[in-house]
Amino acid sequence: MTDKPVLLFVDDEERIVRLLRMMFRGEYEVHGAHGAAEALAILETTAVDVIVSDQRMPEVTGIELLATVRKRWPATVRILLTGYSDLVAIIGAVNEGEVYQFLNKPWDQTELRAVVAEAVEASRATRRTRKAIEPVWRRDSDAPQFSITSQLLTIDGVDSDRREVMEMFTYDYQVHAAASISEALRVLEQEQIGVIVTNAEVDGVDMTDLLCEVARFDPAITVVVMTSEPQSDTVIRLINSGKIYRFAIKPLSPNLFRLAVNAAMREHHRRLADPRIVRVRMRNEALASEDSAYSAFTDCFSRFTKVT
Repeated sequence: MTDKPVLLFVDDEERIVRLLRMMFRGEYEVHGAHGAAEALAILETTAVDVIVSDQRMPEVTGIELLATVRKRWPATVRILLTGYSDLVAIIGAVNEGEVYQFLNKPWDQTELRAVVAEAVEASRATRRTRKAIEPVWRRDSDAPQFSITSQLLTIDGVDSDRREVMEMFTYDYQVHAAASISEALRVLEQEQIGVIVTNAEVDGVDMTDLLCEVARFDPAITVVVMTSEPQSDTVIRLINSGKIYRFAIKPLSPNLFRLAVNAAMREHHRRLADPRIVRVRMRNEALASEDSAYSAFTDCFSRFTKVT
């Protein structure tokens, strides 16, 4: 691996690629491609840390390209850059490409630099972690691999929807259910939750900011969000701020939903071996050692709900 982090920018507009290369060439080793075929050729010979792709390109879209990158080079962190808000594309960005961030054109230079720097750090950590836990990274099976110790929390105010998720995974994982944010916080205090499956809105509260706090408090937790009324702006916020891992539209497709949740649980276990995440978890546990972890956790969410 080169000492300099390696970036790959993909856009069918030559001026965009040229501008991005100029922005980052001092600090990074920067490559540019004008389409998917050219990008894949570079990836075949170069260990790329971060790929930033436009969505609207001829022949192959950005999401299709990033989905291929996810399968073949999973340690390459993927960022989607686009000038429009297509709901299908946005959902595909998180479900198919496991996109790290969704950025709009025209981009803010400060934001883009910050996101790329963070993505490089994530990529380097992923490569180190992958060497230590290679068997967990194998993607040759969609069956749950940690059925004994893995715990899932489903949060939904609709009883029937909550029961549907519980029944779907009761034989795979230890499943907990919460009808409200208050109940969910109590479960999170008492149990080692690996995956949260939640409705996009609970107790009349948009869950984006709360999920952002969950990611900050325990970044090992992965999140699958469900909704019956997806909106572009909401999904983008959930990807960028809520750090969700998968997105599902109600009514749920059982087979696809099982694949999404099982993938989220595998990702949770990979995160448990990431040194960066281990440090964050240890720090938060130390801060909570004098008081209950529940108090430390619920303090983060005082602006969302009053826990009784």
